[in-house]
Amino acid sequence: MNPFKLITRPVKDVTDAIVMPFRALFVIGLTGFINYFTYSGHWWFKWVAFGMGIAVLVAWARAAKTLLLLALVAFVGWKIYQRYGAAARQRFDDWVASTQPQAAQVIQALRAPAPPVPPAAGA
Repeated sequence: MNPFKLITRPVKDVTDAIVMPFRALFVIGLTGFINYFTYSGHWWFKWVAFGMGIAVLVAWARAAKTLLLLALVAFVGWKIYQRYGAAARQRFDDWVASTQPQAAQVIQALRAPAPPVPPAAGA
């Protein structure tokens, strides 16, 4: 099994879990309507309802798997932040402050005269 296949389309999984029951109601209603007007002694649309029920359950299971995995990732991230968060954030902020030029250095560089432009080679 491909480990990257655990969660390939999380938004689609959750969207399908929300939309699939409505889609199932539409399909079951449509086939029930058709079965009512073409009734020949057998209600066949119950098999459509059974199949759409399975599709809804599968969509909900995929969404539950996605949400469970996202909750697990959030929990692990929260635990890592609890353990290393404040010190790591401070080290990062110190590094950012050391790499950015100070305001005085920027102003001094802007006020310095521009270096002379060398003459063009063909002139």
